[in-house]
Amino acid sequence: MSIKAQKKFFLKDQLFNAQTVQRLARAVKASHADFNEDNFVAQALLRFPDLELKARIHHLVFCLGQQLPADFNQAVAILRAALPPPLDPKLTDNDFGDFIWVVPGEYIAAHGCREAHLEVALAFLREATQRFSSEFALRPFLQNYPAQTLAHVRQWALDDNYHVRRLASEGTRPFLPWAQRVVLPLSTLADILEHLYFDDTRYVTRSVANALNDISKIDAQQALDLIEMWGSRGQQRADEFDWMARHALRSLLKADHPRALAVCGYAPHPELDCFNVQVDSEVRLGESLNWSAEILSHVRQKLRITLRLYFRKANGRHSVKVFAVKDVTVEPGERKRLSKPVGFKPMTTRALYPGTHYFEMVVNGARQEKFAFELRS
Repeated sequence: MSIKAQKKFFLKDQLFNAQTVQRLARAVKASHADFNEDNFVAQALLRFPDLELKARIHHLVFCLGQQLPADFNQAVAILRAALPPPLDPKLTDNDFGDFIWVVPGEYIAAHGCREAHLEVALAFLREATQRFSSEFALRPFLQNYPAQTLAHVRQWALDDNYHVRRLASEGTRPFLPWAQRVVLPLSTLADILEHLYFDDTRYVTRSVANALNDISKIDAQQALDLIEMWGSRGQQRADEFDWMARHALRSLLKADHPRALAVCGYAPHPELDCFNVQVDSEVRLGESLNWSAEILSHVRQKLRITLRLYFRKANGRHSVKVFAVKDVTVEPGERKRLSKPVGFKPMTTRALYPGTHYFEMVVNGARQEKFAFELRS
């Protein structure tokens, strides 16, 4: 019997509700006198209880289409005038804007992904992304008109506004979450990222790292080649590049990929002793698994310490989840005591099955002794 938490928080209700829909409607009304604000809000909210997050966006696009002019250029002019002021260009991160402003860009994707409208539509996405990212709206254009769209993307990578630069990397990601899959040559993606990995904003470098993490799932060697090449150039601050490399290679690091570990400065064969490892023999649902260990380093080295927990599945087999413990540089003769309880509370994302589970500590990809413990309901 599995045990799973009940879902209580709904992101769709936080992002798309009466208040945010009213905000959009009021802005469109201000730019288009014929727009029936009350009708739009009522029509939108009527369907919301039955719709998930992305479906709510599509429904809002449909509701806009019921009232905006059929002429695309006229509709674009209305939506452009309805946009709020651009986000503060002096910031460097954590300025994501209001999610409701994803809707105008999605309207443009739905109605403007035509050869005759490309220039106007893509120019709008450049403006809209300075209010809320147009990464989702960009995907149909990349899918249907890759050459023309990539010409704009390459210009965006050089833009003065960091939100526009970030659109160039985020919008072209191979595995952009929630988005339509777009397959572009990896060489094309590398050419775009070439202009962005030394950006001075974390908002952009995080996007570059996410894009490179996507690439690593397709071609690990190419992702590693790019990181090594970029690092050799010294164009990015050392601390920022170190963070970006680890974030970009996180999937490979979780898999203990030897070259990824080496590229990030982790010795593949750490010189240390691991002792006094203690792990609870059982843990009850809702409580935490307690463990502790000590390490003694023989040389100065950079260590990446993780846990591999083997969760029992319904069929009796096990799936592995990796937990970060510590990322630290140690000196010769230095001792470190390690401890980080692992909670076993029911989650909406993972069912828990009572029975035998396993614990394993990993240092720079080198697995230590494996311990069994029982999960009790």
